[in-house]
Amino acid sequence: MGKIGSFGNLAFSVSDKTVKTFDGMSWKVSAKYATHDRHLKEDLLEFLGPEPGSISFSMKFSVFLGTNPLKEVKKLQAMVRNGKAERLVLGGQVYGTFKWVCTDVSTDMEIFDNRGNCWAAKVKVTLKEYPKR
Repeated sequence: MGKIGSFGNLAFSVSDKTVKTFDGMSWKVSAKYATHDRHLKEDLLEFLGPEPGSISFSMKFSVFLGTNPLKEVKKLQAMVRNGKAERLVLGGQVYGTFKWVCTDVSTDMEIFDNRGNCWAAKVKVTLKEYPKR
């Protein structure tokens, strides 16, 4: 099995029997500014500091790709609920200067069998930087 990376106990991997990878990764970094009104002049911006960064990506789980979609979705939902900060590692590279928390998981349940078992799901995952206090 080829391990691509991990976020806590969520492993990204590929083998001849199982595919658990991500796509469409987006990394956002922003800052907070206050705007001060000035008479007869342009507004003045004041830098207040950095906002926590965020990373989002999509994952597909399917029985046809060797995963149990509902089990994987529940694992991600538990990460949102427990609020545990983890490192994001891809290809041996640690992403960000802080750990990350999983703040949002949105799931499209796509394929079901005639007994209501989910055979395929697409998940959008959002992580946010979790700075040390």
